Amino acid sequence: MKRSVINKFEMMEGKLSGYVAQLNFRFMNLCVKAEPMSLLSARFNIQGEEKPIEDVAQVSKKGDYQFMAIPNFEDDMAPLAVGIALKHPEFKQEYGEETVNVVDEQGNPQSVKVKYLLLTMPEVDNNRYEALKTAVDAAYNQCKTQMKAVVERAEPEMALLQEGEDQQDIDRVKKAVERLKKSYNEQRDKLYDEKIKEIDEAHENWQINQVEKRRGKFKN
Repeated sequence: MKRSVINKFEMMEGKLSGYVAQLNFRFMNLCVKAEPMSLLSARFNIQGEEKPIEDVAQVSKKGDYQFMAIPNFEDDMAPLAVGIALKHPEFKQEYGEETVNVVDEQGNPQSVKVKYLLLTMPEVDNNRYEALKTAVDAAYNQCKTQMKAVVERAEPEMALLQEGEDQQDIDRVKKAVERLKKSYNEQRDKLYDEKIKEIDEAHENWQINQVEKRRGKFKN
């Protein structure tokens, strides 16, 4: 088999993989449940220098719809809040403080107070529900179109490069291409289905909360 055919196949695989990864990243930034990785693209102005989240704070989940950002230095709390607000203005921000048990350099246990920024995801009310579904569909359809274009461009190019080769090798490449398309199409569709399910569940929770609030008013 020609090296040029293998190279073309690997280029196609790389592009399909990249588009699926890009879709996953876009879905993570359409936050419904708490997703610390949604801060990966945020930038924070620390003493005049832009830095990524991993250089500024430690991030951890606190339930399905909240996560904490703990600044590495207390002085960075304000730029941390600003950077997050610029990237995700929909996050509700609250300051918090907890006492945690740690071990010092000598191996002695001690309690220290840690200040953090609590980030709460917005409820998925009717308006947000429609907006999220529209954004998810748009991202998915764009990814689908991009992936289709990659395949439609690569398949005839590989066929041209295989002219004069044994039919067995030609069939082998065709089967490999079909497996590749099936694999990445399934990954893409799984991401879509999981995101839609996440949005639907959050919207149902909001609806249940609204009913309970109305019942509470009647009881009072």
